[in-house]
Amino acid sequence: MIPARSRFAAALSLTLVLTAAALAQPPKPAPKFFPYPIETKALPNGLNVVVIPTPEFHGMATWATVVLAGSRNETQAGKTGLAHLFEHIMFLHEYDGQPDGYEQAMRRLGAFNNAFTDYDLTFYHPTTFTSNLVGPVQGPLGPTPGLIQLEASRFKNLKLERKTFQVEAGAVLGEYRRVFSDPGEKMIEEMSPVAFPHHPYGHTVIGYEKDVENMPNAWDAAWEFYGNYYKPNNVALIVVGNVEPKAVFAQVEKYYSDWKPSHPPQIPAEQPPQGPKNVHVNWEADVSPRLVVGYHTPAMHPGSKETAVTMVLPELLVSRSAPLFQKLRYQKQTVTSFSILDGTELLQSTDPHLLLLDSELMLDRFRKEGQAYVNDVQNDVISGADDLQHFSQQPGSARVLKVVKSKVRNDFLAGLDSTLDIAQTFAWYYRFNRDPHAIDELMQAIDSLRPSDIDRYAKEYFTPQGRIVTTLWQGPAAGASASAPAPGVK
Repeated sequence: MIPARSRFAAALSLTLVLTAAALAQPPKPAPKFFPYPIETKALPNGLNVVVIPTPEFHGMATWATVVLAGSRNETQAGKTGLAHLFEHIMFLHEYDGQPDGYEQAMRRLGAFNNAFTDYDLTFYHPTTFTSNLVGPVQGPLGPTPGLIQLEASRFKNLKLERKTFQVEAGAVLGEYRRVFSDPGEKMIEEMSPVAFPHHPYGHTVIGYEKDVENMPNAWDAAWEFYGNYYKPNNVALIVVGNVEPKAVFAQVEKYYSDWKPSHPPQIPAEQPPQGPKNVHVNWEADVSPRLVVGYHTPAMHPGSKETAVTMVLPELLVSRSAPLFQKLRYQKQTVTSFSILDGTELLQSTDPHLLLLDSELMLDRFRKEGQAYVNDVQNDVISGADDLQHFSQQPGSARVLKVVKSKVRNDFLAGLDSTLDIAQTFAWYYRFNRDPHAIDELMQAIDSLRPSDIDRYAKEYFTPQGRIVTTLWQGPAAGASASAPAPGVK
């Protein structure tokens, strides 16, 4: 029989050995959230390539090119709107020396071909059959180059005549006028230079009106922008679909390896906000008054607590179950709509940007009560944002946050329903640090949120110094200064 002391010593020794072995093992990786495999490759010229095989989308593929430049990269006075202009210009590439050669070839491939420009990036996303990626593709009109060859050609060696450039640049003015016929967009245009007097976020994506009017004369400035930013070290390829990664990487090597890198200019640092500030837009038509209470918010860093809070803010403030929404729409019935202006686009930015809480007021009541009515709604919105400084003290806050986190996760997954949607969603978060695991890190941070994290965020950012209030109606601001808060504002 083994003495009890010896048995104890043996057990202790075994425990120490097992503990040491456990500590020596690397920690288990957190469960993946993003439901698809990710393969990556970096070329010597700086081009990042990400391939996401999704064989369930049989025979389809999206070949997305993410240019990490948007209106934020327009730092020279008088030269705004160039990123958006190039979104248009890139479709006019004279492939093989033929006017409209690129677009004709893409039509023969039957590709869905579009793009969009944002503050921080420009996203090109042709989607077609996987069999069209590598040419020549045989068709009724003869062989057509494959989509990969066509995309590489326009990004490496864009060609077009000056006259073609001028015609397209002139057409952007029509788009400007259409966009800013929307009151909400006009409010963003007017508030942006007040909110960001020393940063390119001070102008909208489409640019200042006078710069848009002058675009046909911006030939040299436009090519300078293209030379700075349309380069491999400032671009990522995101390929999603029924594809084989090794084959994609081989084609990228073939068509993109001779693309020469550049050294993009630095973006000026953003200055701390100096609020509170007020802006009024005198609208030419007698429309329902609008009130936007804005707050400066932090830059996106997937994986950080602040970014995780940013992702759940819409649910806590403007969803139908949010206390502030309930108060404005149902209890007091002071607004006809309450939402985040421009969705979450401004919230999710490379540099600190804005949360814009947008209220549409009742025209008849405004005519009767004037500024007092506006002040009442404004005070309620500010108080609702202030309430998040004490979110953890509210009854059931942990349960509410658990439900919100679950909804954010489920809504995120529900949006991944095509090769294009997967590519766009992945690119949106990948762009911040070129991290292929950015979405997983984002969701892990959201999962880790506690009610006290909401408190800290609101105390840091929902302050008078970070606030900008914008109003819109026909006529001047009623009894409110353009440079000071309206009476009754906290």
